[in-house]
Amino acid sequence: MKRYPAHKVTPLLVAHPDLMEAWKEAAKEGRIRAKTLGRENVVIVEDPGLIARLEALGLKGEPVVEEA
Repeated sequence: MKRYPAHKVTPLLVAHPDLMEAWKEAAKEGRIRAKTLGRENVVIVEDPGLIARLEALGLKGEPVVEEA
């Protein structure tokens, strides 16, 4: 599970329609969550395939520890 700044994910989704479709599917299945940390909007991605795609496009996420 990794956390990404929403403002960095959005342009990638717009530029890559196939990524957008995979993103929508993952969202329907609950493998993506949006969250606000302080003043920053972030997206928490649980889908290993999407994490790999985002990293291949140059976006490195921060590891997320599962919350109790």
